[in-house]
Amino acid sequence: MESRFRYRAVLAYVGTDFHGWQIQENVPRTVQAVLEEALARFDGHPVRAIAAGRTDSGVHADGQVVHFDLAGPREPREVRDGVNSILPGDARLPEVARAPAEFHARRDALSKEYLYRWSRADVIAPRESPFVAPLSRNSDARLMAAAAAHLPGRRDFGVFAVRRPPEDPVRTLHSVSIEEHGDEVRARFSGDGFLRGMVRTICGLLADIGRGRFPPERMREILETGNRSFLAQKAPASGLTLVKVEYPRARLRT
Repeated sequence: MESRFRYRAVLAYVGTDFHGWQIQENVPRTVQAVLEEALARFDGHPVRAIAAGRTDSGVHADGQVVHFDLAGPREPREVRDGVNSILPGDARLPEVARAPAEFHARRDALSKEYLYRWSRADVIAPRESPFVAPLSRNSDARLMAAAAAHLPGRRDFGVFAVRRPPEDPVRTLHSVSIEEHGDEVRARFSGDGFLRGMVRTICGLLADIGRGRFPPERMREILETGNRSFLAQKAPASGLTLVKVEYPRARLRT
């Protein structure tokens, strides 16, 4: 059997022009497709890349983690620089490291952190607009923080998923914080896993609570009842970034 050598990489991308992470039929530009094409050109063989999690169309990443196997042993810096020279400008590998043969980017992940950014500016700067969602000037971050306080814990978050997931919808949110930075309001989520659409659905509700359309207690009511009719419109993809993925140290040792 041909030997393969496993690598772990941090992957960053601007999601604006990608149709999400996963390769899809008749959708040529996904992050996975672009990365696998670059890896195959670098390695001279087809390469499969597995991510810590799938991001939807338009969602960005600073710290997505992937693993892949190459046909021969290469220095991590050689892999990083070689693949980056092939990737388009909206995707990069900031870090590459050798990984144990059994390392799995998705199954071994301990936690993920997502950041959602809104701007209350009257005029959003062009260089910022691809990475923030607009929020009305008078939106109250204190109301958003009061609503977010209901979220941490281990529970069924299926009500916030795009559709009722076939897998177990129970997740643990370690923390949800609301921060103000000038005109920006930011929501930072840390948890052991996230259902598809979960963060954007929560952020859509947080934004409407900040605007005063619903009281902060609406978040608690949704968690208790699972009533999807209480939800707001899902927040735009542009404001969401996968910041980082954490792993047990033992799983990173080669």
